[in-house]
Order: sequence, then structure tokens, then C-alpha cells
Amino acid sequence: MALSSIMTGALLSANTSRQIAHVQHATKKQMDGHAGVLDAEIKLDSSRGVDVTKKKEELEETQKKSAELAETTINTLTTANEDLKKATKEDLEAQRAEKAAEKKKAEKAAEKKKAEKEAAEERIEKAKVSTSESGEVSDEAASVSTEGTVLDGASIDIVSSGITVSTGAVSEPAGKNVDVKV
Repeated sequence: MALSSIMTGALLSANTSRQIAHVQHATKKQMDGHAGVLDAEIKLDSSRGVDVTKKKEELEETQKKSAELAETTINTLTTANEDLKKATKEDLEAQRAEKAAEKKKAEKAAEKKKAEKEAAEERIEKAKVSTSESGEVSDEAASVSTEGTVLDGASIDIVSSGITVSTGAVSEPAGKNVDVKV
């Protein structure tokens, strides 16, 4: 199954968001590592009696930035997830609309075919064939002679396809029988 343009765009966007979140997470881990080092230095320097005010400020700032980065990462992933859900919904609606359009097109084609069939049946009904006493078959616009033609002793009866010819007491469908008398 091919992906729609809606889903393709959403997946590309989600992949970009995932990559951004990965970088943010790696940066947060690095900041947490730095905060751990600062915390260890503060404990060590405090036990030695060294002033640790600057390191405590740096630790607080690092921890604050790490928390902000964690929140940003969560927001990035949440937004990507919401975008995927929205794209899935839009894609489903587009597929439903496409199926509805195809169904409507098929219904129109069926109606057209039905109308053509009814028109053809109507034309057939209007073109009822009548046989005259002279053996001529007519369908309002054309006439075909069914009388035999003699050529050098051979008699050939020619009938048109699709017309029922009635001569006398016997009625046969035209176009199926050809009588040749020698």
C-alpha cells in the first residue's frame, strides 16, 4: 500500500522531531553528567573548607537547564505524536472521500449504461419489423428483399442479420439460414 502525501509529510516531520528529541536527550544526559561532577566537587571542596558558592550557582543553573531541556524534549515528542494522529485522521478522511467519489462515479456509469440499454430497447421496440405481401421486410428506414434471385439456375435467398423474416406459415430468424438451390 502506498503512503499518501499527508502521511508521508507527517512521517517525515515525526522523524525530524525524533532526531531533535534524540539530540536534546543526549545534551540533557551530558548536562546531568556535568551536574554530577559539580555536585561531587562541591562536596569535596566543602570538606576542605573551600568556597563553593560559584559551583553551587553553576550546579543550580545546570540542573535548571537540564529540567527545561527535558520539558522541551517531551513537548517535541508530544507535538510529533499529535501531528501523526492528526495526519492519520486527515488521511482516513481523504481515503473515505476518494472511495465515495469512486462509488459515485461507478453509480453514474451504471446509470448511464442502464439509460443506454433502455434507449436501445426503446429503439428496438420502435423498429418493429413488418412483412409485406411481396416478401419485403422493412424497418422504417430500410427494406430488404427476401425473394429468391436466380443466377444461372441457382436460387439464393439473402436475409439481413438480426431480422425475423416470416414468409407464409414458417417463421425463421434472419441471418442464420441461407438457402442455396442448384
